[in-house]
Amino acid sequence: MTKTTPVSTPMSSDTAEYGTGWEAAGRQIAPMLGSYSAAVITGTDSLAAAHVAIGIGLAEAEHRRIAIGDLVGEIEPIQALVTTDDPHGISDSFTFGVSLNKIAQPIDTTGNLFIMPSGTGSVSDPEIYRNSRWQRLANGFREVGALLLLVAPADAPGLKELIDQLDGVVLVGGTPLDFAPYINVLARVPAPLRESARKPAKKPLAIWKIAALLLLLVALVGAGVYFRIANNAEKAAPKPAFRQPAPVVAAPVPAAVADSIAVGTPTNPADSASASAYAVEAGVWNSKDDANEALARFRDLLPAGTISPVPVGPNREQYFKLVVGAYPTRNEADAELDVLRHKKVTPTPELGLVVRTPYALLIDSAVAGRPSELVRKYPEARKWGSYVLAQHDGALKLYAGAFERPEDAASLMQTLRAAKLTPTLVYRTGRTP
Repeated sequence: MTKTTPVSTPMSSDTAEYGTGWEAAGRQIAPMLGSYSAAVITGTDSLAAAHVAIGIGLAEAEHRRIAIGDLVGEIEPIQALVTTDDPHGISDSFTFGVSLNKIAQPIDTTGNLFIMPSGTGSVSDPEIYRNSRWQRLANGFREVGALLLLVAPADAPGLKELIDQLDGVVLVGGTPLDFAPYINVLARVPAPLRESARKPAKKPLAIWKIAALLLLLVALVGAGVYFRIANNAEKAAPKPAFRQPAPVVAAPVPAAVADSIAVGTPTNPADSASASAYAVEAGVWNSKDDANEALARFRDLLPAGTISPVPVGPNREQYFKLVVGAYPTRNEADAELDVLRHKKVTPTPELGLVVRTPYALLIDSAVAGRPSELVRKYPEARKWGSYVLAQHDGALKLYAGAFERPEDAASLMQTLRAAKLTPTLVYRTGRTP
């Protein structure tokens, strides 16, 4: 079996900046992979894909074990991390049965980040990509809470079969894949993160902010004059007996219990097979206000548009996803994604992805009536983009949120319960009326 030729670094005036930018972009999207255990990182520029994988790996290795595998063939960013003379790698493992534990090489001081080189033979063999062993490996990584990242070229034979065995794919650059509508795209990295992009530009102060600052300055000056006069008066007056001031007790900080709230299991398990499980993730923000703004701006274009607050990453930081549509088949969600891109609902043409979100919170149901009346009945739920789906028997169900996993619904369930609502976790069913 012939050995693959190492991929050369593209001509660039500053290859270090080139790699650093893609690696920084990988670090940025790493939280989006926080709940996954195995993914392919691919793009027409395999070097960029390798740098992105390293960035993801460095970020995620802070709290769990990561293995990065080279399915390109001695790709330079990964090969540069090899510190041993052992030439064995993935090709040897799949061809000769060498243990993956033996070929995995630790590359950081924490012992959490490993690389798996391509090995002594070619890894471009489609049978390696299609080998069912990958699915078993993915399951093993899932059981121990680890993450497997496989860097592969976008034109590799058998790539789709490989992706199908894992959680999904991260697309790097403007990567066009003929089979992209039929795979689970976990994230997209359209461009490297430049230094200027990492530091948000300073915005000029709005007029009202300047006015507020001036008022504050006047108030401070006035307060200074007042306290100076009062202090002089106090010195002139006889001092009263000292009295110990009453202690000020700070209000207790409410415990963050969103992740610990028991959401239970769906109350309609018989509907799991007929759930409207597919939707489009049109955007993700770390601010609810930004997500609300997008929902309000495009509300008329978003069938079953809703905001799903979900915890992401090791610190369980809350992100707000704008999820659109409720479809029983992936093809219908793919068609909706095309429509949203055409109408420029997604921030950029390449963003937006089809997701599987079979779970939602059921707020209420009605035998008949107008969907708008059911939505208006619960203003607190409407703040999160509550939506109505018509059932096959003509009944209406009011939902809030759309989630990949039951536990992701904990935060929204807690919020709605605080608003005196009684949401229940269900498999969402029905279609937009």
